[in-house]
Amino acid sequence: MPVLTSSAPTSPVEVDSFEAWRERMSNRFVRLHVSTTRPDDFHGRIQGRRFDDVNLSRISASVHQVDRLPKDIRSDENRYYKLSLILSGSGLIVQNGQQATLGSGDMALYDTGQPYSATFADHTDSIVMVFPREAMSVPRDDVDNLLAHALRPSQPGLIRVASSFLEQVGTALGTVSGHTGILLAHNALDVMNTVLYAELGLDSIASPRASAVAAIKDYIEHQLADPSLSPSTVAAAHFMSTRRLQYLFEEAGTTVSSWIRQRRLEHARRDLLDPSLADLSLIQISSRWGLADAPHFSRSFKSAFGEAPSEYRRTAEQNGDRERSS
Repeated sequence: MPVLTSSAPTSPVEVDSFEAWRERMSNRFVRLHVSTTRPDDFHGRIQGRRFDDVNLSRISASVHQVDRLPKDIRSDENRYYKLSLILSGSGLIVQNGQQATLGSGDMALYDTGQPYSATFADHTDSIVMVFPREAMSVPRDDVDNLLAHALRPSQPGLIRVASSFLEQVGTALGTVSGHTGILLAHNALDVMNTVLYAELGLDSIASPRASAVAAIKDYIEHQLADPSLSPSTVAAAHFMSTRRLQYLFEEAGTTVSSWIRQRRLEHARRDLLDPSLADLSLIQISSRWGLADAPHFSRSFKSAFGEAPSEYRRTAEQNGDRERSS
């Protein structure tokens, strides 16, 4: 995974030429084809920030369409999910024979690894979040079932929370600090995972295998601080053999040990970014997540994020100091 990066705050960019807009948008994250029915009086406004492996943008523009074509999708490129939240106006997302008609407050997911089209009405204001597919803890098959669907559950409480949260983050793109932005971006991913689990009835549409993996991952998430957490203890807690447990995770594209390690390191990484935890030593932070062996923690962290924990924290603090002085 890449070393921590966060782009600096920027002012919104105003564009009064469709050609300039098409050039700006056609290679944003992935190759896209951009078109409009009104090229002569086009106006667009965009403000974007990168927070680690999450990109957030606020976009307002004249009527236009964005197409991700099969010829532009390469098997060796990174695959991302996109989340579009309509703040005002309307949009239409089409992918895999499904379509989501979006109005104010609606949101939808789509996958950059598959062809799609996104059409936005005149003066539509939206937040777009782009993040690696691996960032979703919801089983991928279940997420794929929800692509190009307007997220409007029968109990919309969490959708309102998620929409409000994303809107506030999008509004603060020009002022939020790098560290705060990174934490907010990852918190937004946590909110979306919660929305999909709790509000979209995934248990009712998931296969028994996917449901079992989701339940086990949820159990692991709540037991990460326990240093004795292991495949055998997870298997025992779910009344299955370790072999059966390993089989379930192999089908999900990982291993139990790898998943536990990945989640512990991710939580430790977020703690290293948190200014309120600056007084905690590295071993105190790693121990919070069941990683009491300091040398092993340091090696695993560097392998995952490109820097040793001490270097990572120092880089983060230096970036924070530069942002506060700018």
